[in-house]
Amino acid sequence: MIDRYLRLAELAESERDHALAGRVDEVLVVQGERASLIAGLPARAPVEAHALLRRAAAAQTETTVALGTALRSVRSEAVRLEQGRDAVSAYLPAVPRVSRVAARG
Repeated sequence: MIDRYLRLAELAESERDHALAGRVDEVLVVQGERASLIAGLPARAPVEAHALLRRAAAAQTETTVALGTALRSVRSEAVRLEQGRDAVSAYLPAVPRVSRVAARG
């Protein structure tokens, strides 16, 4: 039984390592494995597992921080690209707008 809690801590640390390295696909794989493992755990962990659960929780906190940082970076890059697109479109020649009524004659 305690080996499942050890595996949970190892998965949390693996998830953290993948998140820090920017390997989002691997994070998702580990999350799936972790969810399956958690589904098979009892509602109450044995006392012997508490240290492993604290270890897993610490790694999970680091994962959350890493993913939050990555998300802010991606969001910032998306905004920068959008602003660049808007700046480039300002150089496009103006196309005269013809109303649909006028175009049909």
